[in-house]
Amino acid sequence: MTKLDNGTIATDLDSDIDNAALLDQGYSIRHIETYHRDIDHTCIIWEAPALTEADLPY
Repeated sequence: MTKLDNGTIATDLDSDIDNAALLDQGYSIRHIETYHRDIDHTCIIWEAPALTEADLPY
């Protein structure tokens, strides 16, 4: 799992535990990238959960 800026996270496609944990935390899949250089490598780019009014402290 790699944390990028703006709350975005990248994980390996085969990382079932990390991917399930992110789904449970409300992250959504932004897109899936596949690299075809020497070996095929696929990763998932996750979008941080959106804030709602209920998340704001009043």
